[in-house]
This record gives sequence, structure tokens and C-alpha cells, in this order.
Amino acid sequence: MLSIKKVTAGTVAMVLLLATALHAGNRKTGINGATFLKIGVGAKQISLGSAVTTMSGDPNMMFWNPAGIVSESGKTAFAFNHNRWLLAMNHEALAITHKIEGIGTLGLGVIYVGLGDIVADRDIAPTEDTRQLQADQATSPTYSFYDVAVNLTIAHQFTDKLTLGASLKFIREKIDDQTASSVAADFGVIYRTGFRDLTLGARMNNLGGDIEYYSIPAPIPLLFSIGASMTLAGEENSRLIGYLDATKPQDNPQLYFGGLEWRLMERLSIRGGYKFAYSGTKDRFNIDITDEGASFGAGLKLPWGGNSIFIDYAFTQFNVLSNTHRFSFYIEF
Repeated sequence: MLSIKKVTAGTVAMVLLLATALHAGNRKTGINGATFLKIGVGAKQISLGSAVTTMSGDPNMMFWNPAGIVSESGKTAFAFNHNRWLLAMNHEALAITHKIEGIGTLGLGVIYVGLGDIVADRDIAPTEDTRQLQADQATSPTYSFYDVAVNLTIAHQFTDKLTLGASLKFIREKIDDQTASSVAADFGVIYRTGFRDLTLGARMNNLGGDIEYYSIPAPIPLLFSIGASMTLAGEENSRLIGYLDATKPQDNPQLYFGGLEWRLMERLSIRGGYKFAYSGTKDRFNIDITDEGASFGAGLKLPWGGNSIFIDYAFTQFNVLSNTHRFSFYIEF
């Protein structure tokens, strides 16, 4: 049986090795496939500016840091997320977790994004005479697309300080009559330092094979992030928690995400966050600005027959595209 020291040392070594490999393998911007994996899941997480590498106890964390789904023994949680994404696309996600004593917290999650009835720009104009030919050749006047990812996740709390997690995800995309698939893995660690409630974390997402259309491979969006969180101020029934992440996508420069959460009696949460230089654009003075910048949101924790219901909302500001609204609901029983 491996000791906790060996597990910790091995985890730290793995994180450092993966971070070095990711930094060395920087790719050009805009060449990723399966880019829907970059869209954050969970109104709580988004309202904090995505600075959530150290968050735990939420089933939606399987889409961020798999170590974060850890829960109490025998507990089951079910989450549903709706995101009215850009260009009128619907981005939906489901997550369910259950803690089994001696094994850990197991999770299953699904992400779906799609759009239909898109007018096709075909070589052959759609006419009455060509309609059957188009149907036979899968070249109808309109087309649709969808992206799906299915997550299988496990998290285990080795001590009161150390939690490790991993996810295996199956990715599939369909555009018109073309499909592509890939398999990837996520790894994460959360460490509670013992100094007040200071928590450190690290995660690597989308470590896997390329996704390929017409024999042209495109890498999926590999990402590495380290983060910290801690209560900054607190009284008997309220506290202010700060979150900070340093995130390195393989196809972008270093990014920094920050968030603040004010909790009142552990029932009401008011949140805000900011992504620095995320999807950067330039203003009229040619100065770098962030496109997806500020996020705001709120959450309620409601009792329900000895169980708990969580309702969260997030608003995200975009400078070039339309602002977005996200809603999340999950129940813990």
C-alpha cells in the first residue's frame, strides 16, 4: 500500500512534469478542435471568473478539476446547467455524483451543444430537381451540428488535506454528414494547507488525441491551471472568499482569473469575477483588452426535507459578441 507521502510526492512530480510539457508545447491560437470544451460549465464557477481550481463539493467540478467532486459518504448530487450561448446556441450539461465509502466519489457527466437548420452554401443550388440528389448525397439546403462529451470521474480524499481526481471523457462532433471522435483525460489535485482555510489546487484538462476531419487532425484544447483560495474576511454569519487561478491553455498565452464570493449564513452567495486578457482584442487605441471579461452572479442554498437545493445564476460580459446568461440547479441528497 502506497504511503500518503509517496502519493503526494508522485502527484507533485506529475503536475510539474505536465506543466513543463504544456509550456514547451505551446501552439498557435485558433487551431484547436472540439472548442466547445473551452465553454465553462456551472453558473457558480462562471460567476467567479472561472477561478475555481480549488473549489470542491459541487458535481459540476467534474468539468473543471475532477478532485472537486468529492463529497460526504453516501451522498448523491444531481446537477443541471443551461447556458444560452453565443449565436443563439444552447449549451446544456448534466452531472451526477455519488460517494461510495472506501472507493471515493464517482461521477457521470454529459455536455451538449448544438444548432440546427443552418443555411448551407452548397456548390449546387437547392432546386426542386436537385432536392432528391442532395438528400441522397447528404447535401440538403440546410445542415446542423452538435458536440457531445461524456465524462466518467472519480475523486478520492486520501487525508483531510489531500484529494486527487481523474476523469475519462469521450468526445464526439458531428457537422452536416461528417463526424469525428476522440478520447481524453483530466487530472486534478486539491490540497488544504492547514493555514487558516488556504487551499491550493492544480488541474490538467483534455489530455488526449487529436480530433480529425477530412484526414486533417486538430488538437483538442489542452489546458493546465494552478489555483488558490482563502477566506479574506469573516464574521459569525458571513465571510468573503477570494479565488485566483493562473491558467495556461496550449494555444494561448498565460491567463489569470480572479473571483470573490460573499456568503451570508451559508445560504446566500453574491459572486463576481474577471478574466484578464481572455480571448483578447484591441480597443480603438490599439490597447489589449479582454473580450470575455467581467462575470457576476448569485446563488441560493435552500433546505428541502433534510436535503439541500442549490440555485445559481451567472451573467458574463462580452465586448464584441452578445452577453450571456447561465443557470444552474443541483440537489444534494
